[in-house]
Amino acid sequence: MIGLKQGDKSESVAYLQELLERAGHTPGKIDGDYGSKTVAAVLACRKAQGSTANSGTPITGSAGAQIMTAFVKKVA
Repeated sequence: MIGLKQGDKSESVAYLQELLERAGHTPGKIDGDYGSKTVAAVLACRKAQGSTANSGTPITGSAGAQIMTAFVKKVA
């Protein structure tokens, strides 16, 4: 799942969208299409996990480990 980005279309994207929704970040329709609403949900999730522009890593709409961390914290 890590490494997904806007424009991707797959079952992995649908799974990411489900995780985002469960973590409280609405990605829009869960359809496996990594569109602008999924990007916005990923950005919100990353910011909620403490990502900042000053962390040395730019905040992008690409999915990374922070999505999984947010999900695990939410359901734990």
